[in-house]
Amino acid sequence: MLASLHILTGSVALISGALSFSVKKGSKLHRKFGLIFVISMAVMASSGALLAILNSERLNAVAGLVTFYLVATAYLTVRSAKRQNPSLNYVLTTFGFAVGLYAIVTGIISLNSGVVLIDGNPAQVIIIFGSIAVLAAVLDIRAIKSHRISRKAQLIRHIWRVGIAMFIATASFFLGQSQVIPEALRQIVILVTPVLLVLFVTVFWLFRIAVWGFKSRT
Repeated sequence: MLASLHILTGSVALISGALSFSVKKGSKLHRKFGLIFVISMAVMASSGALLAILNSERLNAVAGLVTFYLVATAYLTVRSAKRQNPSLNYVLTTFGFAVGLYAIVTGIISLNSGVVLIDGNPAQVIIIFGSIAVLAAVLDIRAIKSHRISRKAQLIRHIWRVGIAMFIATASFFLGQSQVIPEALRQIVILVTPVLLVLFVTVFWLFRIAVWGFKSRT
């Protein structure tokens, strides 16, 4: 049941994420697809993390928890000031910092003990996930302390978190679960292209917002 939920919501997340990336930013369609993406990603990430915990897969558990944190905070970033919940921001920031710290410490301890692989992947990977979570949490703390951040800063914060979350989901499916893809399509170019495309689009929008700003469209 849990695995089926994870697969179903993961599929919805990939489709809605792609649609959200492709339509006009700030439009009604973008907001609708974005909300579907956030909800499906949150369920997919949390169910995946729970499955990983039950199977004692530390790296996959961290990946799921970090993805959940990034998506949740990305969504809260673009909510209106009247709809912000300071307590929720504090809880999520603490959660992200705790997960990140756990991941970094786990990776360092493993490497120092001569364990180079965690769940079949280099131990450095879990440190990278942890570093992303800690960085996001530190930026959250700065945002909470400043009380108000500019619209441009909000959008940049939103884009890079959504982009990394989408990158994790895309890489997990096309590279981590390539066995479910028909053999005729299981070619390195086809598998890598969606992952690189997510990175390209994310960098493009980060650069565009940072340089020219963004005008909302309806």
